[in-house]
Amino acid sequence: MNLKKKLWIVALVGVLPWAGAHAQSVADLQKEIQALRAQLQTLQQKVEAISAQPEATPLAQQVNRLEQRLDLGEDETEKSGFKGLKINGVIEATYKRNNIDASHEFAAGAGYGAGEFGMIQITKESQDGEGVDWTLRLMPGGDPLVQEASLSIPLNKNTRIIAGLIPDFQGYEYIFPNANPTLGNQLITHNALYDLAGATAYTGVGMAYSLGGGKYAFKWVVGNADGASDDNSAPRAVAWFDTGAGLLQPDPVSVAESMAKTVVFAYRGDWYVNDTSYVALSGLHGRGNRGFDIMAFDGGITRGDWQVNGQFSIGRMDRAGANGSGTSWQGLSGLVGYKIVPRLQLLARADYLMNSENGGGTYFDNGGTGPYGLNGLGPELAADGSFAYDPDTGLATKGANLMRLTVGTNYQVNSTTQWKTEFRLDQSSGYNFMSADTVTPRKDKQSMATSLVLSF
Repeated sequence: MNLKKKLWIVALVGVLPWAGAHAQSVADLQKEIQALRAQLQTLQQKVEAISAQPEATPLAQQVNRLEQRLDLGEDETEKSGFKGLKINGVIEATYKRNNIDASHEFAAGAGYGAGEFGMIQITKESQDGEGVDWTLRLMPGGDPLVQEASLSIPLNKNTRIIAGLIPDFQGYEYIFPNANPTLGNQLITHNALYDLAGATAYTGVGMAYSLGGGKYAFKWVVGNADGASDDNSAPRAVAWFDTGAGLLQPDPVSVAESMAKTVVFAYRGDWYVNDTSYVALSGLHGRGNRGFDIMAFDGGITRGDWQVNGQFSIGRMDRAGANGSGTSWQGLSGLVGYKIVPRLQLLARADYLMNSENGGGTYFDNGGTGPYGLNGLGPELAADGSFAYDPDTGLATKGANLMRLTVGTNYQVNSTTQWKTEFRLDQSSGYNFMSADTVTPRKDKQSMATSLVLSF
């Protein structure tokens, strides 16, 4: 029954009482009929106005049209190559000062492991993880510019082939300054093991496995490591000796025997004990042009407001000692963080690197930049610059050990910005730091820094 019929029935029902009211006069009845006709005319106009309006689109049709638009948008994104593409990065601006050169610097070259930093990361992920994924990380102004250029090819649900330029994966710290558990570092500078006792990147091919529903993970790479170090035309090790008349250095000794690339095998295994803790074992072994072996055990736990990380590393390297012989090292690093409020984290880190064999020397440094090293390593120097040496050869026999103590804060300004502060004390077992007058050696170095870090 349509609306027009309903209105006529209502009108007739209203008339019936009047038809049975014999007491009313003919004139009164005519007036009421005219009023009723006027009301019916008004109702008719409203019905016609409603009928003249276009019929509303059903909700189901609207949903279908929206789905069609979304499908078209997804098709265009896939055709243009942007599907699964993500771009993010981090920018850091740092101010730092140390008591060795007494400088106040914003320039990246003035720091002691701290400086302006920029990184952009581009990742391409295939739908549902069933295709080839790749990652490209660039550091404008960095050395090298390309920090990672890797691809990942799934063989099945739990196994992938990995290849390309891959950052080192030993230890609990990573290069980037944003406090991201898979990318970053809560403090401004890094620990001593990260800086001095490990590789930076590998170029090669390997595999990554996920076992036990993600409870265990393992990966390995075969290839080359830090190709710039495979260059005997730019020697690094220096054979220190003393004839009794003063400190002398002969021609530098190259750790690399030729320009050939060192073949390496790198690996890491992780056990995720639960949602808040993990332990890991990693290693790096190189043969050929350079010879070295490095192993590290690290772990961490994050529970409530507390964060604790630790690392133990051991290593050896041919011809890396300050006397030109082989050397070895052992190191410890521990980090503790506590959030006094959700946005403000207090941090403390302690490092110790024992490096006394054959005048001292690690994977990346043996203090061979001059009579007094810049990082506390090298031969353990006395206040007058003398050191222990073999009387038959004059070559250094004992290296300096290094301790670092770092404290700082990390304040989360907003969801993308962090403000960091840091004070660091480096203590050597010898007088292995050069003071600002370039004459007086020191056993310690103090540095402070503050930075703003923007992640996007």
